[in-house]
Amino acid sequence: MLSARRLFAAILAIGSLAAPRASQPSTGPLEALYRAGQWFELRTLVTERDPELIRGAVAAAFNDYEGAERLLRRVIRSAPKSDAADQAYAILCRTYVSSAQYRRLVTTYREWAAAFPSSELRREQQNSFELFGGRPDQINGPTRAATARHDDDSFSVPVSINGKTDDFLLDTGAAHSVLTDREAKKFGLTVSGDTKVGTGASGDTYRFRTAVAKEVTLGSMTFRNVSFAVITPGGAFADVEAGIIGLPIILAIGGINWSHSGTAEFGGTLPASSGEPNLVFDRSRLVVRAEVLGKRVLASFDTGANSTELNANFADQFPDAVAGGKKGSAELNGIGGTQTFASVELPELIFTIGSRPVPVRPAVITMQRNGTAGGECCIANAGNDLLKHGQGFVLNLSAMTLQLR
Repeated sequence: MLSARRLFAAILAIGSLAAPRASQPSTGPLEALYRAGQWFELRTLVTERDPELIRGAVAAAFNDYEGAERLLRRVIRSAPKSDAADQAYAILCRTYVSSAQYRRLVTTYREWAAAFPSSELRREQQNSFELFGGRPDQINGPTRAATARHDDDSFSVPVSINGKTDDFLLDTGAAHSVLTDREAKKFGLTVSGDTKVGTGASGDTYRFRTAVAKEVTLGSMTFRNVSFAVITPGGAFADVEAGIIGLPIILAIGGINWSHSGTAEFGGTLPASSGEPNLVFDRSRLVVRAEVLGKRVLASFDTGANSTELNANFADQFPDAVAGGKKGSAELNGIGGTQTFASVELPELIFTIGSRPVPVRPAVITMQRNGTAGGECCIANAGNDLLKHGQGFVLNLSAMTLQLR
């Protein structure tokens, strides 16, 4: 059963939302950074005197959703037919998906469609409206400190649904929580008959339905109306009982203090980090800034992936390193199937996260730019192999820092 759970975690990816980019030519350095998605650089430069759209986008990128909503709504009210309003709607819809405010997503998307019927940004996000529409808003209870036990070799913790408990994977790469069909039945959840299509880790598609749990408990925290994507039975997951806790709940608990000695702390005061933020949201994915081969790079941060996968963006940025690698082919697995890509293998690659260097051995570069695995913004999909060194890690989503201990 454990190997089946690992398989489920390793190949699952939930389709992402495209991040808005300005459609007009740059009018200054801030707008150029905004159009390029240079969030860390923007964060250090933006002031109260700068455009509310850019300030709202930066707030959303660094998980200040309340501040982002206030600024972006002001953009829409002040110039409801402007290009800035079009972009503000796009950012708002992304934040509502990440925080599982699905009714607000529907209301905002319909308002957006009425104001901008021909918007390319809106058409790009129509799939998300169709995937998440009809779900209730997730209701988060009070944040309370708690400690849970976990297995040494997994990133799973005990989760209770309607009074029954099982170990679920904490997956920062999942836009929402997920169950296999057998797991949903074990918890007695009612699965809707409306089948929808998602995108898997290899770029393939898969089918799922939706179940809503009235109550989910993690540690001392309780969440109501939690939506789960239930994978349509069949294939590799026909007999698997497994579940994933995705970003909406992980964001609500605020962070994790993970110890490799077997404990995970949630909801309390996290150890302070002396560094600047090294996490950001881009294209609705959580992204970590690291250093590789003397350069600062971005990698999507995916605790649901067992291994770190580099992509064609790495090959573009580090052609000399790739030229010396071993050429071949590698498979990327997804819920709907497997795809094979040309690849290059390096014996080792060092990622420095914060001040801590961690090795990837071997480092495999697949020549693809799959958006669900960070190919739109990043040089890699950083898996949990990077987290298994040292004593543990602290993921602080209030400070937007990842600290390896």
